[in-house]
Amino acid sequence: MSFTVMEFDARFTYTPKGFMEEVPNLSYVVDLVGDDFDFRDKFLQIIKEEFPLELGLYLFHIKRNEPRHAAEYVHKLKYRISALGMNHAYKFSDVHEERLHVGDTSLDTDFKRILKKVDVYLKSI
Repeated sequence: MSFTVMEFDARFTYTPKGFMEEVPNLSYVVDLVGDDFDFRDKFLQIIKEEFPLELGLYLFHIKRNEPRHAAEYVHKLKYRISALGMNHAYKFSDVHEERLHVGDTSLDTDFKRILKKVDVYLKSI
């Protein structure tokens, strides 16, 4: 599901509810793998290994004012965010990616807050 910029503003920008209140969790992973703990551990290990690299490359491109390149990493990061049960943050990330493709970095600060939550969570599990 994709939101236009206008729909996004109406749903997320002006209300404190939604993506900023979400916290990472393993509900999607548990639903996906059930009782297969080995697969769960491997799945989480992949996320834990790839997330810091993608995060670093996203930040690198934002710092160099290369929003279109940063969008490539938002595309990857949003699936990590989704896998950690953050559906509103996934939708926000999708809009952020679309905006980055046209050179708009206005959602970067909020996206970094989401990334910080995910980073802290991944380090704690």
